[in-house]
Amino acid sequence: MEERVPVITLVKKAEIASRPTLSPEDLALENTLTMLCSFLSLEDFISFLSSSMFRSYACREEVWLVLEIGLYQDHTKTLQLYPEAQQLAIADDAMTGALDDHVWKGVPDEGLVSALQRWMHVVGSN
Repeated sequence: MEERVPVITLVKKAEIASRPTLSPEDLALENTLTMLCSFLSLEDFISFLSSSMFRSYACREEVWLVLEIGLYQDHTKTLQLYPEAQQLAIADDAMTGALDDHVWKGVPDEGLVSALQRWMHVVGSN
């Protein structure tokens, strides 16, 4: 049986504002996100970002956290994820040209899948 290889990673990068009060469940997720987490598909990744568990932990009125999305095959290829209360903001600090104006904002849905596929194609072919 062929083993599937993850496509994308996620890890907590930094706290950029005052730390909110976190529940025990939030702290458990934070503990997991301090280690490199990998996802077998973009759909799995989007499902995680849409989960009530992730939203409870990360999505607050004031952006307090930045996470790093990475290409599994090359961890030097990264995007910065800023969870906001009503949407996610993703910044392409490397300015690869994969995202319009180097930023994507929206909810975790097919639009994000398309943006990440475009980014993966651009950075994966470099």
